[in-house]
Amino acid sequence: MKILVVDDKDENRYLLEALFRGHGYDIIAAANGGEALECLQKIDISIVVSDILMPVMDGFELCRRMKADPALRSIPFVIYTATYTGIQDEEFALKIGAARFIQKPCEPDILLQAVLDVVAEQPRRVEEVIPPIREEEVLKLYNERLVRKLEQKMLQLEQEVKVRQQTEVILRRSEERYRTLFNSIRDGILVCDTDGQIVDCNPAFLTLFRCPKDVIVGVATQRLYESETAFNDFDIVRMHPTTDRDGVRISFFRRLDGTTFPAEVHVYPLTNDEGSVAGYVGIIRDITERRQAEQEQHNLQQQLMQAQKMESVGRLAGGVAHDFNNLLSIIIGYGDLVQRSLGAAHPCSQPLNHLHEASLRAVDLTRQLLAFSRKQVMEMKTVNVNEVIVNFEKLISRLLGEDIRLTLSLSNELLIVRTDTSQLEQVLMNLAVNARDAMEAGGELQLSTMSVTPESSVPDDGQDMPSCPCARIRISDTGCGMDKETLKHIFEPFFTTKAENKGTGLGLATTYGIIRQHGGVIRVSSVKGQGTTVDVYLPLTDAEVTTAHPIVDAPVSRTEAVTILLVEDEVPLRALLRQILENGGFSVIESESPQDAIEQAGAFERPLALVLTDVVMPGMKGPDVFARVRVHHPEARVLFMSGYSEETILHQVGMQDGFSYIQKPFTAHQLINRCERVLLSAIG
Repeated sequence: MKILVVDDKDENRYLLEALFRGHGYDIIAAANGGEALECLQKIDISIVVSDILMPVMDGFELCRRMKADPALRSIPFVIYTATYTGIQDEEFALKIGAARFIQKPCEPDILLQAVLDVVAEQPRRVEEVIPPIREEEVLKLYNERLVRKLEQKMLQLEQEVKVRQQTEVILRRSEERYRTLFNSIRDGILVCDTDGQIVDCNPAFLTLFRCPKDVIVGVATQRLYESETAFNDFDIVRMHPTTDRDGVRISFFRRLDGTTFPAEVHVYPLTNDEGSVAGYVGIIRDITERRQAEQEQHNLQQQLMQAQKMESVGRLAGGVAHDFNNLLSIIIGYGDLVQRSLGAAHPCSQPLNHLHEASLRAVDLTRQLLAFSRKQVMEMKTVNVNEVIVNFEKLISRLLGEDIRLTLSLSNELLIVRTDTSQLEQVLMNLAVNARDAMEAGGELQLSTMSVTPESSVPDDGQDMPSCPCARIRISDTGCGMDKETLKHIFEPFFTTKAENKGTGLGLATTYGIIRQHGGVIRVSSVKGQGTTVDVYLPLTDAEVTTAHPIVDAPVSRTEAVTILLVEDEVPLRALLRQILENGGFSVIESESPQDAIEQAGAFERPLALVLTDVVMPGMKGPDVFARVRVHHPEARVLFMSGYSEETILHQVGMQDGFSYIQKPFTAHQLINRCERVLLSAIG
């Protein structure tokens, strides 16, 4: 059986062909009524299955012509339509000779069975006499069907136009919202195709890259990256785009003017209706300011850590120096006693001299540690910085040697500061020695002074500048310089870059401690191979320059023995101090603890002239001991002793200014002389 399928839609013909061929029937296909008539003239067709609405000739007209042709009239005609689906359409189709009127879509089995039924009924239908239909009636019915269908189509088109217009309004508003959002985002946004060519961008992107839109559109995205490596990273992101924040990458970009900047980049794929990637959207956020803030925060953190480390090392150095001072007091004291008892002619006199000299060098070492920890005693005076430098110039010149030229450039202003002159000279000495050692082949050392304001001298190393104007002492050399790593450690005790046995590593540590104890700041800048510059800032003062008066260290005569209450918790040192005091003509009450001293003072009925007490002891501090002793002996005076400095005692122990104090270690002569002076001030 051969079936002629007539339909202008390729997909409809394909489905019908697949259905009928699948059941073993031959299929002839035509795209309209005209093609179908040509096929009917050439091929014997068993049945025609036709759509209605087609170009050239529709299904109604095809059916009329076949039924009007005696040669084709017997071929059954089945209408299969989705357009003409009304009852009147079906009545018209049957009236002009169609055997069946089937609406799309239809189940394949039902359609196949209907076709088979029509073929089976055809012999009987041929014998039936089909009443003739007048042409006018056919045309009238056909026109009615056509007009009604056109009206329906017009209504449908109008509805579609209305829906389309509404859709266009919605799309236009959506586009406006998108464009407003696109243009208002502060991050740079670019849209590129799959070849990496920029097709669109927002104003923030143009501002970020400093270029007009007509210049940037069409440019390859590779042009935006600082380097090929950065672009290759982008290619990885483009090949594996993400939709979450984990896809953010840091890259460097180059503007068209050549400047570069770091940015966060997030890439999203653009897909078409088929789901294929049609391009990419890139979001670029400039992180220059954030990186600067992070770097500043990192620098501040490093400065804080360095300051904390220096403070910790300073406390450690001060504690070690304090304990070492107690030991040195015993060594020096007993050495003096033994040396005096043996006399200069004794064979052991020379070794004892060496012992005494070594002890004094140890004292200098502890003083340097205390200077670093800012816990040494200083004799503050008001001096002109320029005068100190001029008076010290000859010594520095001799220290530098003939191959190093010393140049002074001193300010004409009066640079008056409060300082311990000997300590300031030690600072100059330490810095000059370091400069000399850095210029082994000779060079030039420049020493200059000037006044600066806090605004013009803000340090970048985390040190707090004084809030008042300062005198700046600058020491510059043309030596070998230092790298950044070395600069981080120069103020640490025992850190040195010198060869073994050529430095203790305490020079700059001592200098740092002295300047900080003066309330000043020291800054060092250096470049490897280009020399080093050290700036020392000391607060200026309006006070008058201190006039030096000679101090006569003469013993004070006593007409009668006086009693001293000795309070010291370390047994060896207490025994030594008792022996020194008794050798000096004093009567001594020895106390091993603060409580023992208070009890002995209460039991002692004669006058008590002096209390010699350590400051820091277990259970009670020296000032508290003296206060309890004075309850029993209000006539008593006090002399405090400690391995800590006077300034530290004031702040840590809470004592009032104006007390008498002697710092360990001291010689027997120094202790006796100091006790007599305290007693003399009581008499005065």
